[in-house]
Amino acid sequence: MTMNNIQNIVSKVYPIIAKDYNSNAKVEVYTNIFDRLNSTPAILEYESYAEYSWDSNKIYLYTDNLDNEEDIIRSLIHECVHSNQCYDIYEAYYEECDLDYDTHPYEIEAEYEEEKWKKYKLNTIANG
Repeated sequence: MTMNNIQNIVSKVYPIIAKDYNSNAKVEVYTNIFDRLNSTPAILEYESYAEYSWDSNKIYLYTDNLDNEEDIIRSLIHECVHSNQCYDIYEAYYEECDLDYDTHPYEIEAEYEEEKWKKYKLNTIANG
């Protein structure tokens, strides 16, 4: 998908998702995390659809891995959930409980909410 297609979908669905999830995070779109950080990839296999920054209260979407409307909506929902979670608790689950991404309760909650993505579907063309 092109940057314009992604931004078009975000502009239509994100205000609704943000309202439903009581999030005031801003959304920025980049090619990938290395583009956002203006750095050279340390590993080539790194794959991320999106991330939430507690420091800046921003959701970053990465176009390299967003192939369709579903990916975009799921990513927005997932990161909106994180925007309402406590960063200190998020980190403590990793550091003190020795959990990984698949067993982390905050990630499980965010992935559960992603399943509601069809509520926000716009029926856009995936390859535009």
